[in-house]
Amino acid sequence: MDETDIRQLLAAGQPREAFDRIVERFQEKIFHLALSMTRDSSTACDMAQEALLRVWKALPAYNGSASLSTWIYTITRNVCLTELRRAARRSAVSLDAPESAGTLETLAAPNSLEAAAGMDIEAVLAHLPENYQRVLRLFYLEQKSYEETAALLGLPLGTVKTFLFRARKELARLAAQSLSTPTLTTH
Repeated sequence: MDETDIRQLLAAGQPREAFDRIVERFQEKIFHLALSMTRDSSTACDMAQEALLRVWKALPAYNGSASLSTWIYTITRNVCLTELRRAARRSAVSLDAPESAGTLETLAAPNSLEAAAGMDIEAVLAHLPENYQRVLRLFYLEQKSYEETAALLGLPLGTVKTFLFRARKELARLAAQSLSTPTLTTH
């Protein structure tokens, strides 16, 4: 994605036009990043709006030292992390709560490649630790590089690589376990 036109608009003193282009190009990606972090579409929508508001307020201070997309994703990440911390302080979740239900048995046991392709990615990711989920979502689903993933999550590059390695290992274990479990059909 070429960010040159947005930088030119900023340099020309046209922040409103630059912001309009930012919204046009990044709104969906901001929402998906927020959704990957909050796992709730309503909260993600609120966080995306908050992130765009902060981008607008901070736009005059943008100095170009980081790519525009990295700068925007960092703002979004920080907005989401702040909300997640607030939510964690507000409530404790019971292990008996419905949203906590659904352990490994929710993984479909694919009998063929077609069934495996149809697996629900969110259901599979739900069985991984949160830090693995975030890294996998950014690296594979958002197609960010190692460096971009590290910058967006505020983690060292080595930690991102370690989390990806461990997450892939855990996914392989889950897949092997689901393949070895026979599928029950009822008529």
